Amino acid sequence: MLFIKDILLQLLFIIVPVLLYKNVWLDQKKSKHLGIQAGLVVLLSSLSVIFCMSFPIHTDGGMRFDLRSIPLIITILYGGYIPGIIVSVVMFSYRLYLGGDGIAVAIIAFSAYCILPFYLVRRWYGLSFRKKLGLTILMGFIKESSAVSMTTILLVSQGLPFGSIYDRIVPIVNISFLYILTIGATVYLVEFIRESYFIRIQVERSEKLNLISELAASVAHEVRNPLTVVRGFVQLLREETNPKNNEYIKLVLTELDRAEWIISDYLNLAKPHGDVMSLIELTHLVSETTALMSSYAVMNGVEIVTKAEPELHVISSAVKLKQALMNLMKNGIEAMGNGGILHVAVELADSSVVIVIRDEGVGIPPEQISQIGLPFYSTKEKGTGLGLMVTCRIIEAMHGTIQFESELGKGTQVVIHLPAVL
Repeated sequence: MLFIKDILLQLLFIIVPVLLYKNVWLDQKKSKHLGIQAGLVVLLSSLSVIFCMSFPIHTDGGMRFDLRSIPLIITILYGGYIPGIIVSVVMFSYRLYLGGDGIAVAIIAFSAYCILPFYLVRRWYGLSFRKKLGLTILMGFIKESSAVSMTTILLVSQGLPFGSIYDRIVPIVNISFLYILTIGATVYLVEFIRESYFIRIQVERSEKLNLISELAASVAHEVRNPLTVVRGFVQLLREETNPKNNEYIKLVLTELDRAEWIISDYLNLAKPHGDVMSLIELTHLVSETTALMSSYAVMNGVEIVTKAEPELHVISSAVKLKQALMNLMKNGIEAMGNGGILHVAVELADSSVVIVIRDEGVGIPPEQISQIGLPFYSTKEKGTGLGLMVTCRIIEAMHGTIQFESELGKGTQVVIHLPAVL
């Protein structure tokens, strides 16, 4: 019973920080980078490590084991280099404080099982769930294999008989299976929480978009018809009115055109799936879009630099995708008030075609990033927010994803993932 109690305590120390993952990390950060709650993450992980070491698993042979490396590995993978290093320092400091034998073994084991997590930090969030789970189990296997091997060597060097060595190794092997199962289950739980969180965000976003779509479908046509009539009569009046009033008539026509443009965006929002999908050579389409935007870029003192891999194909609507790319390029150009370079890259990554559009503009504050694409939200003085909203709907209709990353003073980067046709 004591053995089971020790195991349950270890699992409790590991699972509590994971259950707080959503509140501590996800709600206070962007999806891929640790945010202002880094200190709290380090604190929880450090406490988890300390408690695991303070209440180890006791075997019948008098040996002690703990699962301290699990919260450490999770912190490295999901928190990054700095939190991982800090928790590692806490672990070694507390191990030195506890004293006793095995400090050298702990250092060697740490070197064995933490190389891979630190190596995977930068690419971890881009891996699929299966790869994450497989790599985690591999880390657990490496860690436990090194522990069993070093313990066996240590016992043999002490000259113990084979029977005594066997009796001590069997509990270690059993705990090794428990360790591998626990670290795999921990990563599964973290990924489940992450996926549930992002699904909830997408559902909330979809509900808002559907509300606007229904409004657009019911109102846009009714508003467009009288606007067309008004515009026609204003043009007739321009031919007969006093030339002094031409400026006013020009202003009226300009605002009518603006209203027409907004209504067209509403209609695009209401029917993002209306176009026929076909096989598109993406590099050629990006080149065409860049050529269309080149004159607008020159007018704003911006140079467009394109880097695209050839023969990349996707299933999409050429017209809609071109519209989405033009919206993003136009935003990037307008963000660089003093000129600069707009970088456009197209490449293949795993089974997706990745389009990256990066400007050198003023950037967007972190608190505004999550609002991009929402109804009527825009950072422009006269913007409606419908352009980016339509763009997001177009990408989603093509079963793709779009992400915005920005840093004040350094610019904004838009990353689009579309399913590749290989």
